[in-house]
Amino acid sequence: MNNTKLILVEGLPGSGKTSTARFVKQLLDEQNIANRLFLEGDLEHPADYDSAAYFTEEQYKQMLQKYTEQQQLIIKHSEAKADGYIVYYGKLLKETDSINSEYFGDYDVYNLPLERHQQLIIEKWSDFSRQAINGDEVYIMECCFLQNPLTVMLVRDNCSEVEISTYIHELNRLIKQLNPVLLYLYQDDFKHAFPAIIAERPTEWLNFITWYYTEQGYGKSKELKGTQGLLEVLELRKTYELAILNELPIDKMLFNKSSLDWDKIHSQIQIDLQNRLSR
Repeated sequence: MNNTKLILVEGLPGSGKTSTARFVKQLLDEQNIANRLFLEGDLEHPADYDSAAYFTEEQYKQMLQKYTEQQQLIIKHSEAKADGYIVYYGKLLKETDSINSEYFGDYDVYNLPLERHQQLIIEKWSDFSRQAINGDEVYIMECCFLQNPLTVMLVRDNCSEVEISTYIHELNRLIKQLNPVLLYLYQDDFKHAFPAIIAERPTEWLNFITWYYTEQGYGKSKELKGTQGLLEVLELRKTYELAILNELPIDKMLFNKSSLDWDKIHSQIQIDLQNRLSR
């Protein structure tokens, strides 16, 4: 695949990222191309952190002292960093119910101050890129390249478009050697499609995403409320993502779901990927 080792799938909630990522995997399977699929929330994700917490050496020591009976389990699910430890508490809590999950909340990689968060994410992408370039597999990933940075930098911390774009360009530099392909799904009128998206999701999802998008950084600065406030931030996120993609030097395929049905989208993905395979 033109030495492509990475296929990224991005878009707003309900855009069809997961089904598209699975469709890409199916295409690669049919062509006997070794591949690995990592969806949002995968605890084994090689380029992102889900249910993982960062502790300084002192904080880590205090945790081991606090949970003496679970020390070996904690160590088993820990990764030493230059100045601290990552604890993969999602996997840890599958093996013990003696530690309250809320203990890890403030230390979660996605709750850390921006500078520390970005440092860890950049290191993760860099490590993944070095490992993947020497392998034979194609990695398929959703959400981690655009969605996660935008939710932290725009939604949580109200960073400028320039700051966000600069960070995305740095991530792209790290994966450039993998010759990545990015598939982006969007709709012209996302607000019109949102009621159907809500109907497919549990109420807890809507409550959480509404809180996250309206009660932090950008939403709070604009005094946004409820579903209408959520939609305003999502539309802005789409605007930022499309603008960044327009300038980003990455091989990309954009699909406007307002004018294309799924059969046409899948057909175009199949044709475009096969063209890349034949290069």
